[in-house]
Amino acid sequence: MVNYSNIISELRKDGYYRERMPIDSPQDRYIVIKNKKVLNFSSNDYLGLANSNYLKDVFYEKVKKYGVGSGSSPLISGYSSQHKELEQELTKLTKLDSTVVMNSGYLANVGLINALSDKDVVILQDKMNHNSIIEGTRLTKSQLIRFHHKNYSDLSEKIKKVKCGLKIIYVDAVFSMTGEFSDLKKLSSIARENNAFLFVDDAHGFGVLENNSKNFPSSLSMYDKDDINIDAYIGTFGKAVGIFGSFISGNKDIIELVIQKSKPYIYSTALPASLAGTVLESLRYIKNNASLNKKLSKNIKIFREIAKKENIKLQESETPIQTIIIGEPRRLRKIQESALKAGIFIQAIRYPTVPKNNDLIRISLTSSHSTKDIERLLYFLKTI
Repeated sequence: MVNYSNIISELRKDGYYRERMPIDSPQDRYIVIKNKKVLNFSSNDYLGLANSNYLKDVFYEKVKKYGVGSGSSPLISGYSSQHKELEQELTKLTKLDSTVVMNSGYLANVGLINALSDKDVVILQDKMNHNSIIEGTRLTKSQLIRFHHKNYSDLSEKIKKVKCGLKIIYVDAVFSMTGEFSDLKKLSSIARENNAFLFVDDAHGFGVLENNSKNFPSSLSMYDKDDINIDAYIGTFGKAVGIFGSFISGNKDIIELVIQKSKPYIYSTALPASLAGTVLESLRYIKNNASLNKKLSKNIKIFREIAKKENIKLQESETPIQTIIIGEPRRLRKIQESALKAGIFIQAIRYPTVPKNNDLIRISLTSSHSTKDIERLLYFLKTI
């Protein structure tokens, strides 16, 4: 018989026990934890929109018109004109064929794989992919093949050995625990050469990445359209967009299969229309306020320049996700506790979120942070 108490005790002993910290404030640059106001470097609210007065006003008006709940799944009575308009806007932004709105980034990945699952489907994934992609595949009959992190020679070698069935290459565009980019141009080339689909989860790139084009900020906008060939693209509304939910854009037939066959889509209550409508306005706000992304890019540059001067060893990343490898979970936990005492909230990321001995401090920069905030964080990091 499984002894669950022993499992929990082992987690505590090994330094892998996780504790939730209730926040008693809006998600913002400063948050309140245990009655203490702390500087927040743990949020994925990259553009500082989660507590936007403009979006709160929009949401209030949407709630007055559409209420607070959706009442049922999208295939019954939960699909509204707001969902439809949002999907149409996302199709334009991504320049793909079609879009379906989902309830979360995790469910989008699980739901997409669920819709296409078959014993003849082979899904090749980067070893550092988000858990939702890995577990989403393991929950199906499809075969999972993992290639070494960002090692496209390894991917090419492994995909050439797949002689039958439908092949799907599935990657994070921006890796959530390291902030590294996938090379979507190279991956598109490998997919084309091997008659495979390419699926991309851009949870940490959608709405985030500044670019010099007029396109909506995302990993897609970093490439010329002719250089990439993506069959399914996943983005979320709970990070840069500042709200909640997700979407899948892509090949028309793939999106139709999600609507017709994906159990997480068919059997889940739909995202409320009031939220879908607010997401739509947030997308338009981001598109019309490029200064948010410019400020975020400036903060990333400032953070890395000062860290270099102070000999703080960061992992390579040009995104808001900045990391320092510690490698020892108990020490990492103590660093997080010390930071909280100093009025700074940072995240201790441990196994199994990252591989063993790769336990790390994960810092999330936002456009809301000031230079003084960044200097205060780096002053603390010098002491660890």
